[in-house]
Order: sequence, then structure tokens, then C-alpha cells
Amino acid sequence: MTPKELYAQIGGDYEEAISRLGTDDLVGYFILRFLDDGSCNDLVDAWEQGDEDEAFKAAHTAKGLCANLALTDLCSLATQICEALRPGNEALRAQTDIDALVGQLKELYASAIQKIRAFQEQ
Repeated sequence: MTPKELYAQIGGDYEEAISRLGTDDLVGYFILRFLDDGSCNDLVDAWEQGDEDEAFKAAHTAKGLCANLALTDLCSLATQICEALRPGNEALRAQTDIDALVGQLKELYASAIQKIRAFQEQ
């Protein structure tokens, strides 16, 4: 599997990633480094423990990392969660089903990690 094929499977934008990183090898390298980042898990754990401040911080970190790697589907979910939890956004928070978004992020992240590990093992 190529990095481009992996990106198609995990809801990423390969063309954006290649425009940022320059080469297929760098895209592959950095997507493997994503395995070492725990911000998505930290977000889920903090939310499930009721720690909204830590969930916001983790969402903000996950949003940035996913944006930099052009993981658009994960980035979209992390962004929605981050904005709903941002201090001062109480009106948006009241309109947002954060539980559902966190659940979607958890599932998508687990699937992406599984596919990235398969890519790593080839």
C-alpha cells in the first residue's frame, strides 16, 4: 500500500499532505509518527472522565496535528469538539452533541490507527 492509498482509506487528503511535506517518503514517515501521538486518545479519555478543560486542550492539539498531516476527517471532528469546548462558546456547546462527536472520533481514530499499523508492517 502506498501513502496515497492509505490516505484514501483513512479519510485524509493526500494531495494536501504531499504539498506540505514535499515527498511521498516524508508523508509516509510522518503518518507513521502519528502512531506515537496520543492526543486523540487523550481527548476521548478526558471527555469520558468529565474533564472538559483537558478535553479542550487535547482537542486543540489533535486538531492541529491532524490539520498538519491533512487527516481531514479526524481534523473536522477534532475541530468541532474543540470549538464547542472553547471557553466562551457556551451557545455553540449547547447546540453540539459532543458525546456523539467524541464517539465518532474514537471510532475513526481506531480505524485509522489500525490501517496505519498495517501500512507500517508491509
